[in-house]
Amino acid sequence: MPTTQRAVSAQRSLGLVFAALAGCVAPEQELAQPTAERATTETAPPLEPTTAANAPAGEPEAPGRVEPRQPSGWRVAKPALMVYAERQQRRAMRRGQIESRRPFAIYGVEPGPGCEGEGWAEVDQGGFVCLEHASVSEGPAQIQPELPAGQTMPFIYARPKILDRKTGAIAHVPRWRDRYALVRGDQPLDVLEPDRQYTFVKTKTRKSGLMLIDADERAVLAKDLKIAEPSEFSGRELAEQPVAADRRAAWSVGRPAILRARPEGGAPQVGTIEYHATLEIDPRPIVVGAEQWFAVPEANAFVVAADMNYWIPGPELAEAAGDQLWLDVELGQQTLAVMRGQSPVFVTLISSGAGGTGTPLGLFRIYEKLAVSPMRSGPNAEDPYYVDGVPWVQYFHRRYALHASYWHDDFGKRRSHGCVNLSPKDAARVYALTSPEVPPGWNSLREHKGDRGTLVRVRRGSDPVPDRRLPLGEIDDTEDTGGS
Repeated sequence: MPTTQRAVSAQRSLGLVFAALAGCVAPEQELAQPTAERATTETAPPLEPTTAANAPAGEPEAPGRVEPRQPSGWRVAKPALMVYAERQQRRAMRRGQIESRRPFAIYGVEPGPGCEGEGWAEVDQGGFVCLEHASVSEGPAQIQPELPAGQTMPFIYARPKILDRKTGAIAHVPRWRDRYALVRGDQPLDVLEPDRQYTFVKTKTRKSGLMLIDADERAVLAKDLKIAEPSEFSGRELAEQPVAADRRAAWSVGRPAILRARPEGGAPQVGTIEYHATLEIDPRPIVVGAEQWFAVPEANAFVVAADMNYWIPGPELAEAAGDQLWLDVELGQQTLAVMRGQSPVFVTLISSGAGGTGTPLGLFRIYEKLAVSPMRSGPNAEDPYYVDGVPWVQYFHRRYALHASYWHDDFGKRRSHGCVNLSPKDAARVYALTSPEVPPGWNSLREHKGDRGTLVRVRRGSDPVPDRRLPLGEIDDTEDTGGS
């Protein structure tokens, strides 16, 4: 069986959902650290990006995206390479980071101070890198993260099993230098930390059982691990599934939601709506006693409001001129809409901050995007966590980001430490549409004058929100007391 098929088989046979809350904090020095090498067989089909400007009010609009230039060649480097905004200036503003061991395009090379070897190369997004540790590659560069064929996530994700929830006992998981050391019965290299998600790139099966192998060839036994089974949920493309003017796009968050003949708890059951199924409702609530109900016209039935989330249109955003693309997050019903001007084109469910770690309200810009990043709790956190290999990360305020969540399927309910959790499919979809546009072969990019970040509005209902955008190039990395 091919490696990717074995990985899928392992996920299906052992997959259980990680019950920890979503992780959001990545310390500033970690925002663009090199990520583990990922299994590469096939990339996801690209989605059409926006060509609209994303300039905040009072600032000149950024130019629309242009056709890419023809590279003069490709290079690859074993360490991740920092991209600077100026040639021959290691102290210049950081523009992004090129992925380790992944080809990237260059557009000319010049010798210069502070860079041994081939010299300084011009790369995409008006950036420059030192080629001291790079070598010639045949290319071409690929959009990151690269996905194994038939999968929606770049890794196999797993954590040590919880053996007893009452006592908190967690499995002792040895890790070997490689699969051969494991099979021979050599002394383990170390032991996996508890309460931490790990990434693996392939599987092997031997007499000792199913093994999971990471990017550094280290091996562990799958029997000691709880393998994540990422959600298959995805949102609604309104061009393909338009919604009637007097209705709202909605999703079931009941397991399942019950359809009744009348808006009463004791009314006859006429059907069910499977978890996360999409439908349309009449948005006018029907109040019966202490409960609210909604009519489901297509089923000629009613559903209790607690079992249904629906998209609520927000006030027009004056800053979104013409057909500019922007993101509208609504916390009351836990939804996100991709907007073109004042019209939604894609709507879906999210999971925002829960408890004392709420998601901040306001108007923001995406200031940095990362193809893959680890996320961890802040210093002295009451609920410490570490999740590795989080894909499609988009920071919009301090340590708050939109990103994929592979450890739960509770979209439509508050679940995170403050970030906006999206399903893997939705996270990839949104990431591909927004600015700044991370070039092929790169792992991260910060917004800059030539490619400003997409606007993000986080609201609750129709209440106005403060404009919390910062000047271009300025980042507030203050840690919030509740974490994110």
